[in-house]
Amino acid sequence: MPAAPAEHALLIAAEKIRIQYRNMPMAFTGCSIVCCMMSIALLRGAGAGPVITWTLSVHAWVLARFFQWRAFNRANPGPHEMRRWGTLAVAGSAAAGLIWGVGAMVMYVPDGLAYQLFLVMGLVGMGAGCVYASASSQASFFAYFYPSILLPAVLFLSERDPLHISTGVLMLAYVALLTPLALRLYRFIDQSIRLRVENLGLIGELRAQKEAAEVANVAKTRFLAAASHDLRQPLHALGLFVQALQETPLASRERQVIGNIRRSVDEMEELFNSLLDISRLDAGVVQPQFSTVSLSVIFDRVRFECAQIARQKRLSLKVVRTSLCVRSDPSLLVRLLRNLLSNAVRYTDSGRVVLGCRRQGNDVRVEVWDTGRGIPADRHEDIFREFYQLDNAEGDRGRGLGLGLAIVDRLARLLNFRVNVRSVVGRGSVFSFTLPRAVREADGMEECSPEATAFDLSQALVLVVDDEPAVQEAMAALLRRWECEVLTAGSGAEMKGKLIALKRLPSLIVSDYRLRGAENGIQVIEMLRGEFNTDIPALLVTGDTGLERLRDAEASGLPILHKPVHPARLRTLIANLLREHGQPPRGEHGQPPRGEHGQPPRDLGPVQPGSHAAVP
Repeated sequence: MPAAPAEHALLIAAEKIRIQYRNMPMAFTGCSIVCCMMSIALLRGAGAGPVITWTLSVHAWVLARFFQWRAFNRANPGPHEMRRWGTLAVAGSAAAGLIWGVGAMVMYVPDGLAYQLFLVMGLVGMGAGCVYASASSQASFFAYFYPSILLPAVLFLSERDPLHISTGVLMLAYVALLTPLALRLYRFIDQSIRLRVENLGLIGELRAQKEAAEVANVAKTRFLAAASHDLRQPLHALGLFVQALQETPLASRERQVIGNIRRSVDEMEELFNSLLDISRLDAGVVQPQFSTVSLSVIFDRVRFECAQIARQKRLSLKVVRTSLCVRSDPSLLVRLLRNLLSNAVRYTDSGRVVLGCRRQGNDVRVEVWDTGRGIPADRHEDIFREFYQLDNAEGDRGRGLGLGLAIVDRLARLLNFRVNVRSVVGRGSVFSFTLPRAVREADGMEECSPEATAFDLSQALVLVVDDEPAVQEAMAALLRRWECEVLTAGSGAEMKGKLIALKRLPSLIVSDYRLRGAENGIQVIEMLRGEFNTDIPALLVTGDTGLERLRDAEASGLPILHKPVHPARLRTLIANLLREHGQPPRGEHGQPPRGEHGQPPRDLGPVQPGSHAAVP
């Protein structure tokens, strides 16, 4: 960037000239006052003719200087126009120096010591004033100061008597002493202007970089919104096909291969959901709904989700039982604790992880302890940045994207508290935060943490609307494995045409949010409900991360699943929706509800995109 230094030099020179013009009113006003005083004092000794001539000359200069100053202010020249105004300022200073220097010689009274002393005092005072008035311009200072002092000094030295010679020498000494002072003041002003210009330049660069970062962030969000949907579609279909295959009787070798595929799909789903969580939180579409929350229910939910990973790593996962309640948003609190606990499990190689809480007056302090690798003290702030990972220089994506604690930080700010970190490298870490304690309420506690279970969905009639044939086929295959009856379509109009063949009321509508053209899932669900004139249970499935679409989807009030949808989440939500609308799945009667393969369900709680913690 070779132009930058030249541009800075131009700005610095322009500012020096601007300072000189700002000082002009004081300079020509002071000049006029001193001139009048000296004229009155020297009139009798020097004679009327020389004094009047000199006084008129000084005031002609003052008037010219006034018009020059006013013209400058009216023109308000830019940096590239300053050079001409700087030359005019120096020329004006030189004219003033000659007027005062020659005038002093003309008004010199040979035999009047008192007149001579008053003359010298006036010249010295004007010289001192010039140091300030012309401090930003060396050329203007020299142009005025040297003629105004040196010419009278020569006159005093030419008298050849000790008193006058001493006076002349003192005047020369005055010039010698004042010149370095003026130069130091000039350098100080020059340095100050340079620092200011450089700071302004830095501020401008920072502003430009900030604007560029904001543009890049908007571009990133748009890219995620545009690309994420298309990337999620095949992954969503893949997950559904894999689950349908996994529930099919297979030989042990084939089941092992399917299990490996399932794990890979789960890892991809986790990475996508981490990105989605960040987008949703940054978009401001997540708003906390505070209520009384039972910590025991919350703790059980996150323990259940992390227990299997802890067992696989042969870690002791202990959740301390509690009867305390707090004021918070249950769904967001679960997500935050899920990230902290799974983060601790993931980065603890041996030992144990403990989740517990303790009273602190009117508050409750929640803590997650681990015996993991620990975090250096100078990295405690860094771990909450996006994509920041300790000890993962190779970029192992099996260890996450580095978004888990960034999500924790955003959720904590949304819930009005701060997550604190204490850690010793090699011994472990403690993540803690404080919540306001609440009194347990008789009703509504189960609403904070409803038991979501995957029920038997046989004989449920599900309408599936998605513009991707592969997703339609995958969703139909999985739902039929759950013994549902399924009707698929690529649009609302196509589904409306197929409704003629229906002989009973649909149990559920599952619609993609973004369909072809201007149609969306909200409109399709409203249209299908209108066809049957009843509030059919419905849910949206979306792969969008666009901020506007996320806000619209959230505002609809419909349950939302984000692609790629984990089958356990889908099954749990369908069961809960049917139960809420008075259509209890058969699993509610007789046999206790079970998940896939007869195991307890994986998903516990509100259907929100999960995001297990990334590297601290």
